[in-house]
Amino acid sequence: MPAEAKTIRNIEAQWGAAFQAKDINKIVSLFSSDAVLMGANMPISVGIEAIRKAQETGFSDTTILFKTYSNMVDAVEISASGDLAYARGTDRLIRNTPNGSAEEVGKWIDIYKKIDGEWKCIAAIWNSDMPLPGK
Repeated sequence: MPAEAKTIRNIEAQWGAAFQAKDINKIVSLFSSDAVLMGANMPISVGIEAIRKAQETGFSDTTILFKTYSNMVDAVEISASGDLAYARGTDRLIRNTPNGSAEEVGKWIDIYKKIDGEWKCIAAIWNSDMPLPGK
């Protein structure tokens, strides 16, 4: 299903651009109404309004230089039934720290479901490769 994989890759590119622009409405539009977001160092968010609030909180972090965000898709798999998929990849951004700017590298998985003919993210999880402070 190369066309479906290409569609998922396109959605991930839109997601990256929306993250750079801090476009909460675009990001929220990529999720299903009952989606689950499991971001790094934050409580789980279930449903669109909780995801919107989580994004608002995340975008208020002034240590993150959101324009530096980039994401790369490493793999996309589509189910045999054609209605479930996942994308897996890595991301990078610059964060201001007390010791100057530092690149943060992370990894993520987004799970998609085709709903009314449109791919929507039903679960997203990401975390950082950086060690915890003091480790």
